[in-house]
Amino acid sequence: MSTLDTNKQSTLTVVHEFNAPKELVFEAFGSAEALNEWWGPAESQNSVITLDFRSGGIFHYRMNYKGKITYGRFVFGRIEPFDLLEFTNAFSDEHANITKAPFDIPLPMEIFYQLNFSELNGITTLRLTGQPVNASNEEIESFRSINLNVQQGFGATFDKLTVYLKAKRNSS
Repeated sequence: MSTLDTNKQSTLTVVHEFNAPKELVFEAFGSAEALNEWWGPAESQNSVITLDFRSGGIFHYRMNYKGKITYGRFVFGRIEPFDLLEFTNAFSDEHANITKAPFDIPLPMEIFYQLNFSELNGITTLRLTGQPVNASNEEIESFRSINLNVQQGFGATFDKLTVYLKAKRNSS
């Protein structure tokens, strides 16, 4: 059972619009081919190790970022096709065991994310919120301190998703 920090000051919020139907945007989270193309920082290259896109399933990936190899994982919670996706994200080792973030600050071991998808006139709005799970006060404060950087990172990641979606729509 995960315990969330319900303090709104420690909640990360990112809103991004895509010129694509929400079904296509949502499906990009459940396809290994898609995730290999767009998930992660702009300069990274991912390799999906495991993708079991169902409630309780896992997405385990290897990320090569500027020559440094890291691993990460999602454990999926609620999945309501085309409307809602929840998962807990963590850095991991090559066997999907949770590890500390490879940074010099004490970050939470896990972050819970909720993604809501809505569409109006062919434009999908993705609203992502994230909160630390079972984090100490020091970890929560570190998470707060990098909020702007994390928002920018998700922005760049979602820009990669935009490129992927455009190519997908053009090839249809």
